[in-house]
Amino acid sequence: MKCLLVIPPYNDGNYANFFYIMPMGMAYINTAMRQAGLDVTCINLNNYEYNEAFHVLAAKIIEDNIDCVMSGALSGSWHILKRIFDTVKEVRPEVITIGGGGAYTSEPVPTAELTGVDYAVIGEGEITDVELVQTLIAGGDVSKVNGILYKENGEYRRTLPREEIQDLDSIAFPSYDGFDMETYLDNQKLSNGYYLNKLDNPRAISMILGRSCPYNCKFCFHPSGSKYRIRSLDNFFEELDLVIEKYQPNCILVLDELFSAKVERIYEFCKRIKPYNLNWLCQMRVDIVTKELMQTMKDAGCHSICYGLESHSEIVLKNMRKYINIADIDRALEITYDVGIDIEANFIFGDEMEDMHTFYETMSWWFKNQKYAIHLLMIETYPGTGYYEDLMKTGNSGDRKQFIQDSKFLVNLTKDPVFWQKILVVTRLLSIYYIRELQGELLELYEEPDGKVVLVTRCMHCGGVNTYTDIPGSAFITPVLQLGCRHCGHRNKFYTVETKDIPNYDILEYLCRMLSQAENEQDFSHAVDTLYMMYMGLRNPENPFPV
Repeated sequence: MKCLLVIPPYNDGNYANFFYIMPMGMAYINTAMRQAGLDVTCINLNNYEYNEAFHVLAAKIIEDNIDCVMSGALSGSWHILKRIFDTVKEVRPEVITIGGGGAYTSEPVPTAELTGVDYAVIGEGEITDVELVQTLIAGGDVSKVNGILYKENGEYRRTLPREEIQDLDSIAFPSYDGFDMETYLDNQKLSNGYYLNKLDNPRAISMILGRSCPYNCKFCFHPSGSKYRIRSLDNFFEELDLVIEKYQPNCILVLDELFSAKVERIYEFCKRIKPYNLNWLCQMRVDIVTKELMQTMKDAGCHSICYGLESHSEIVLKNMRKYINIADIDRALEITYDVGIDIEANFIFGDEMEDMHTFYETMSWWFKNQKYAIHLLMIETYPGTGYYEDLMKTGNSGDRKQFIQDSKFLVNLTKDPVFWQKILVVTRLLSIYYIRELQGELLELYEEPDGKVVLVTRCMHCGGVNTYTDIPGSAFITPVLQLGCRHCGHRNKFYTVETKDIPNYDILEYLCRMLSQAENEQDFSHAVDTLYMMYMGLRNPENPFPV
């Protein structure tokens, strides 16, 4: 049986102006299947224009005489998975289709029904995928394979759950062979992500130190398992040595949901990674931050930390099951900023306990602490999250399959739909019309003889001059460009167009400033209403900005 592993196209626009993070899950499956002696070939559909990608897939199935196609993604990409598997069946109906990843793990049957797969793998796939394919080759009983869905009499049946892999060191290192890793690395640009700003020629590769997370925040789902497990540092650095030898990266994205639950392990990691002279980043909780720890991490090459903040209201944080407080947030951000590590963090609005008071608590702090460049977003109820499960229990969301099919994960969870709409509008307007306190100075913008676009700026934090080379066209698609200073590590924002070309800039920028100057909750609430009503009066329903 010849199996084809397919990395889905994550963007339905112009692939040349799109950046994605190479999925590790598929690379781990690639290794597991090859080591088991299975016949495996691979394709990365992100290397083609979106519509062309499916023609390329169809041609490969025919040319390579493929018997089994395997692909996976998160719930928001179910429609892309459906198109992949539909393409397979149109070309050769007898080809076996197997889905996997977070989409099937969070809602197995609805996602399988929507995508029409023959089989779905639930949870970690290194063992399950191999066992399923071997069973199919042998003509065995698939109902004996733990951790899958299979069809019987036209309906999906679920087998016993697969036990999570406890010893992560026993898992072979991920292989990107066949996925065009060099193309992926060569296409990276410094403006593709906050973690690449320090490097004119970034070559960033993802790695993990562990799987899952010991916490259970309501907005999160752990597709890699319910139990937090870690690999040994010896195992991690053995893989890192191989990665460096093969790909010569200059940045490591440590993509664990939680960098480490133990501070002592972070210190040991820093000691071991420092001699590599690599840039690296991670995701951490604010409640373990100390100045000594941050300085140690920076000295070891850490240039950016993603913190889970979510709110600056104790009421909301408690309902989110964050188990942190605003004092933790304030301390961690101040220390991280002073040490000179870039901060990546979000406030997410729309929790069940969100009201004008909690919104004011978070926003009044946000306006006073612009230097941290905290993003303003809305809660999205993705399958598997606590918010999603609560929503399903109320019965107000309809059928689970229909909910996923509609892909309208931006749902009002508050008690007031009008208030929720106001938050949505205000937070998005602020991202465009209120950047003055983070606005760096644009000194030069020019194109070199070789076609590379060069941007020279002065940092509003430290005054340092930065020269960024080879800026891609995708950086100028949105009106605001965000770049990290290479001197102090902090972010600046720049308008990519003249403000006169931003719809209704003068009036909306003025109203955003008025919102920032509210001295109490009553004034703030009035300013929210004014900004919202003005926007609703100015917007063109057929071409809204920016909502």
